[in-house]
Amino acid sequence: MKSCIVVYDGVNLLNFARIYDIFARCGIEFVVVGFRGDATDEMGISLPMHLSCESLYGYDIVAIPGGKGAEIWADDSIFLSWMKSSEESKYIISLDNGDKILDGAELNGYKFSSDEAILEWIKSKV
Repeated sequence: MKSCIVVYDGVNLLNFARIYDIFARCGIEFVVVGFRGDATDEMGISLPMHLSCESLYGYDIVAIPGGKGAEIWADDSIFLSWMKSSEESKYIISLDNGDKILDGAELNGYKFSSDEAILEWIKSKV
């Protein structure tokens, strides 16, 4: 399955790490993608990113961690248009307030409030 974790300025590093860890433990190959060439977490720490892409089309799983920046990006029409390019993905998941981005982009996805819930859900799907 072609999978990605979306990063953005203001993402919560722990949310990102939880999804990263779950994907790794479940043997899901993934890339870390962003809307721009760089992203920093809520504290200003630069995050690793495999690529900055023009579209999220073609990913089977798109994961969106929460963070303080989610509310800001949920109002950015260009970012939301980019996120909407994932609408054909098999699974779109969010952790914590990453659902603000899902809602802003009008995406139907699975909203989780804990990493344990994501882990159980992934185990049932993959």
